[in-house]
Amino acid sequence: MNFFPTPYPDEILYSTLARYCMRSGNIKEIHNFEDLFGTRNCIATMELPTQLDALIENMPANSKYTAEYFIYKHTLFPFLAAFIPEERANKIIKTMRNGEGAVSYMSLGLVTSSVTLNRYFRFCPECFKEDIERFGEPYWHRSHQITGVFVCAKHKIPLYNSTELIRGGNRQRFISATHANCIVEKEISFPSDLMEKMLWMAEDAEILLNNHFEFKEPDWFKNQFRVKLIEKGYARMNNYIHQKKLKEDFIEFYGYEYLKLVQSSLPDKSGGWLSDMVRKNDRTTYAIRYLLLTRFLEIPVVELFNTKLGFNDENESNIDAYQELWDQRLIELSQSGLSIREIADILKSSTKTIRKAIDRLGIEPFWKFNGGGKYIYKKYTDTEEFKIKREEYRKKWLELHAQYPDRSSNQIRRNNDGLYSWLKKYDSEWLEQNYRRIKTTVNTVDWSKRDVELLPLVKEVVKEMKESKPERITWTTIGSKLGISGWLSKRKEKLPLTKAYIESELESLEEYHIRKIKWAIEELESQGKEITLWNLAETAGVKPKYMKYIMREIENLLIEKGYSTNIHEYLHNVR
Repeated sequence: MNFFPTPYPDEILYSTLARYCMRSGNIKEIHNFEDLFGTRNCIATMELPTQLDALIENMPANSKYTAEYFIYKHTLFPFLAAFIPEERANKIIKTMRNGEGAVSYMSLGLVTSSVTLNRYFRFCPECFKEDIERFGEPYWHRSHQITGVFVCAKHKIPLYNSTELIRGGNRQRFISATHANCIVEKEISFPSDLMEKMLWMAEDAEILLNNHFEFKEPDWFKNQFRVKLIEKGYARMNNYIHQKKLKEDFIEFYGYEYLKLVQSSLPDKSGGWLSDMVRKNDRTTYAIRYLLLTRFLEIPVVELFNTKLGFNDENESNIDAYQELWDQRLIELSQSGLSIREIADILKSSTKTIRKAIDRLGIEPFWKFNGGGKYIYKKYTDTEEFKIKREEYRKKWLELHAQYPDRSSNQIRRNNDGLYSWLKKYDSEWLEQNYRRIKTTVNTVDWSKRDVELLPLVKEVVKEMKESKPERITWTTIGSKLGISGWLSKRKEKLPLTKAYIESELESLEEYHIRKIKWAIEELESQGKEITLWNLAETAGVKPKYMKYIMREIENLLIEKGYSTNIHEYLHNVR
């Protein structure tokens, strides 16, 4: 290379390479790969590109770029790998540098999390305008390409899909952002409560992208979350977690709609990704889900990585840290006028544990000890102190609802357990009259409408599958590319138009292999390579045992193209 474009702020490396291709003057796209990587054996990857060492070697002589610079500043690695162990992260970095194989998305928790990555490059219309004004051209921003981020954190507006596919198109071509592929056909708007959560995620995701945090082992995050779970009453020091309450409050905090949008819905029954995250296991999930729990537990992202929560001394054990938090919580609740049973319920402990802690801490607010060995709560509802407290608590309850007009009482009570419990016990009638309930309505599906809307999308996907490197056309592959593999085939009887079209396009294994051979012939021709049966089998990825069954069709294809080959010799060698 005689030159290399300077990467713009927040530009994904894919975009910088695309800008090089625009300026290279090469007639064939494949020659750009030779310039950049010194080989044609490479693909255009957006999220985690490989062969970066080769790219650095082919840079102009005065270039100061390094593979690490591109990895951390211009790829999605800092986000996707933020929550994986250092050993696994280093393996991914090695793969990105030397290009030996492809990056395993399983190691990033994407496969086990069943997360479908974005299909199209995304853009912010305001960023698009600003980039042209500032740099003379638009580009793909890396913060806009994160799956699960729907808004631009800078301009606080929705992101739009371009017309360019991230996967499934020509994988040996880098495509720039242009006026032609970044079109706003219909303005997008989200409800204010949904927009608020989307902005949270966009902001937190950018923190991961733009900070080189030290890699941590899974136990680090488990302990960080554990401290906050105990602090907020979702866990006990004996490792018990109130999973049901945690899930209920988590869903109420985010809402079903938003969790579905970020592919992080929770099952109706027990289990699910949230339960796995707070348990003692080493399973890695998608980074978005870590951010969801982090925000829910009110942990700043920087603090999650850099500050050991609940610890004043590095040698202090977990149980000591939890004990300190638990004791402080008990002292606070004991001043609220609650009974032993009520406090035990809030702290997810037995009354026996509470009694022992009261003795240990010397707490004597409203309790006395009788000869039967039980703590008895003293009545004080007729006292002036009680009336003052009641007015104070009513006022605070109303102030919280005025401060958060879009939140339900259940959401507000989550961080105000003592206040709610006191009003529930001593002022329940007033509390009921001043309890805000926000119901989530579930819209029934208009399957006829969905069928009509889905059909052109399915046709587009099938068209792309036929025009790009062959993939077998099945219900599963179509559903996967549309991000609806979970229900498409199961609901096909409700989609007569879509069903009829897909079934007309379904192909047998033999038909699929023949299509792969046709593609392989064109691919070998474009690369100027010899057309042999062995080359065809290798390029198409068709195993020899399957080649035997379609040999007649292959022979006809080669004859049509004017090629001759020793079919009999090939068949003899593969037996």
